[in-house]
Amino acid sequence: MPSGLGWAFSFMGATQSHPTLRQARPSPVRVYAFLDGLNLFNWVKRCFHYDYPNYDVAKLARSVVNLEQDRNLIETRFYVGTPSDLDDPKKNAWWNAKLAAMGRSGVRIVRRYLKRRELKIHLEGLVNFDATIPRLVEKGIDLALGLDLVRLARSAAFDAAIVFSQDGDLVEAVEEVHKVATEQNRWIQVECAYPVVAGVDSRPIKRTVLRQILNPLYDACIDHTDYR
Repeated sequence: MPSGLGWAFSFMGATQSHPTLRQARPSPVRVYAFLDGLNLFNWVKRCFHYDYPNYDVAKLARSVVNLEQDRNLIETRFYVGTPSDLDDPKKNAWWNAKLAAMGRSGVRIVRRYLKRRELKIHLEGLVNFDATIPRLVEKGIDLALGLDLVRLARSAAFDAAIVFSQDGDLVEAVEEVHKVATEQNRWIQVECAYPVVAGVDSRPIKRTVLRQILNPLYDACIDHTDYR
């Protein structure tokens, strides 16, 4: 990445400070963590091969905040789409229990139920085949996270925001936060925390400071509770 672009480099989970910020870095830095639960899980699965969302959200947020000194975690927000009781009773019950535990640990939860959609497929071969397959899809989570990111920046709730997601749709919200920093003439930094392992093309959201989640850091933040 050319240094002229003005965005930070990462090394072993840590980064240098954002080089384009002209205002003085506050001390301590007030940090908000924004976690997209399913996006984070999908990349954890690709990188570390865990087959269910086994993260301890509160511990993971604190660990990434502590990659740099003189930072206070003010609030952790968790955004997730889950199946309803009608669509998948077992997964619904599992998420109910896990989200309740998160809430008790102080995590603020934004939950949406997955929407049922029909996926049309067409296969060609010896016999042409058309079918419609029902799917549950997540709707509105990235929008809710992005709106909160911008709203809280405008209200000066944080100095640094850590986004645990690799959803490229959030880049517009990140750009808006940079505009807020200019308008308010204050130091604001947006970071992207994401899993990294050799052999997986894992990339952060553009125009963010990198916070790489390596396997040892993630493993230290696993939630071993059985929520079944």
